[in-house]
Amino acid sequence: MSSNLQESSDLELVTALMQGQFDLVRTRFKHAAGALENTSELRRLRRGIARVQTELRRRELAQGMSKDALLLTHRADVVVEREQAASEDSSGFLEGLVDKLED
Repeated sequence: MSSNLQESSDLELVTALMQGQFDLVRTRFKHAAGALENTSELRRLRRGIARVQTELRRRELAQGMSKDALLLTHRADVVVEREQAASEDSSGFLEGLVDKLED
């Protein structure tokens, strides 16, 4: 997986980070509601997010950038993609809550 992250573009990493955070919030809601069958999913998601954050920080340090500079640079592009996807597929109540929590 780490070689895959190293080959990814900055935008792909930021997209993966934001998607992972979104999935983690959704999974936490499922867990709180008692609907999560496999609780190891929470650990897997947290570790995946940490791996992406580590690669982003490694790139920032290599380029002499401040912390979260790549995230701030590419975040707007990812939000637009998610808003377009959300308008195509509205899953209902839970999706709206997750979006509000992320802001």
